[in-house]
Amino acid sequence: MAGPLLLSLPILLLSPALGSAGQGAQDTGERIVNGVPCTRGSNPWQVALFNGIKMDCSGVLIHQQWVLTVAHCHRPEYTVHMGSDLLNGPNAQKIRATESFVYPSFSWEFQSNDIMLVKLSRPAKLSSTVRKVNIPSQCVRPGTTCTVSGWGTITSPEETYPSQLMCTNVTTISTEECLKYFVYVQKYHMVCGGTQDSTSNANQGDSGGPLMCSGSLRGLVSRKPLSLFRRLNPVVFTQICKYRKWIYDTMRENS
Repeated sequence: MAGPLLLSLPILLLSPALGSAGQGAQDTGERIVNGVPCTRGSNPWQVALFNGIKMDCSGVLIHQQWVLTVAHCHRPEYTVHMGSDLLNGPNAQKIRATESFVYPSFSWEFQSNDIMLVKLSRPAKLSSTVRKVNIPSQCVRPGTTCTVSGWGTITSPEETYPSQLMCTNVTTISTEECLKYFVYVQKYHMVCGGTQDSTSNANQGDSGGPLMCSGSLRGLVSRKPLSLFRRLNPVVFTQICKYRKWIYDTMRENS
C-alpha cells in the first residue's frame, strides 16, 4: 500500500478532549482517518488502555512499570494491552493498573496540561514487541513531518474501528496557525499537527496515541476538532518535552 497520508481534522472552536475520563466525560478521542496499517511491530512502545472490554485510549510505555497517556483518559483502573498491533492479539501482554497520576494543573475547561502517568501492577516483560520509548529534552518545531498512530475510528463522520494499529503522517504547524481553528492553544505545552487541506489525521478514539518525530516521542493526541465542516483540521497534541521533569520526578517518588 502507499505510505501514510497526511491527516486532516474538522474545525474546532474548543473541541472536547479525546477519550473518556471520570465525571461523566464523553469519549471524544481522536482516531486515525485515512491512514494505513502500521508496519507490523513498528510501534512496540504503544499500548491500549481498556476499561473492561472497551478500549478507551492509547498510551506509551516509558518504563517497565509506567505508561504515559493523557489526563482526560483517567479511570479508576485499566487493563493495559501491549506487545501486539492487534487489539485482541493472542500474544499481547495484559497488565492491570489501578494507580494514576494526573498532572496537578490539568484543566478540563481549557484542556491544558493534558498528561498523566499510569503505574502498572507489575513490570512489563520487555521483548522485540514490547519496548520503552525515551522522553525527549527538545521540542518539535513547526514544519516537521511526524507519524501518529492509534486504534481510533478510520472513517469520519461515521465511525468505523479497526482491530489493527493504524498510522499516518502529519506535519506540525505553528501555534499562530493552530489558533485559526482552536480558541485556546498554549504555545509552550501544546503542539498542533495537520492542515485544513489534510486528508488524514488522528480522530475519535486515538487519545493518548504517540506523535513520533525522527524516532522520538514528541506528543500525545489530546484534542480533536469539531466536525463543523466535515474536514480534518489540526489535532492538538500535548508537548511532551515540557513535562520531562514532572514525569521523572513522579516515577521516582512513586516507585
